[in-house]
Amino acid sequence: MGRLLALILCLSALTASAEVLPGYAEQDSIEARMSQWPLSPIEGIWEMAADGARFAIERVRPDDSEPLPRQLRLIIISSPLRRVRPGSVMGTAHPTVKPGVYEAEINTKISDLGALTLPRKFTLTLNSEQNALTIQPFKSPVKVNLLRLIPYLYRAVRLQDSRPDGLDGAIKIYPPQPVNPLTPVYL
Repeated sequence: MGRLLALILCLSALTASAEVLPGYAEQDSIEARMSQWPLSPIEGIWEMAADGARFAIERVRPDDSEPLPRQLRLIIISSPLRRVRPGSVMGTAHPTVKPGVYEAEINTKISDLGALTLPRKFTLTLNSEQNALTIQPFKSPVKVNLLRLIPYLYRAVRLQDSRPDGLDGAIKIYPPQPVNPLTPVYL
């Protein structure tokens, strides 16, 4: 009986930590709601280039009339993972002193119940046309070199990540941009 009670309390804590907002099941209703107020360059509906997941970036307070809102929310619209529900708050973001650069805290783990947890820090950068968003994780300040523990012969081997930075990101779906260089034009 004690284990069952502990399991129920644990499950209720997991579902309580996953904030799910109503009104994000259909993209048309989100677009209609967003068209009612002026949007900053980062606000809108975005689609991840890698897996097609869609999310909205919008102000925490829609009645905020500032051109650059201080606090933004990232909210899931659709995901290739079925356990993630539409309306799940993926994270928050706020502008930095660099134009088009935002600091974000994004949940990176999905529990078995579909709750988004384990927030990590990221940098969101808009491109010059404001139709693509690059997502870069913060680098960890702690580095462990296990090669120091083995003899000198193996210290010559170094592992390097050869993947270039700036490849992970999203493409803006709404509001539509007048020029979209990511779509080929056929003449």
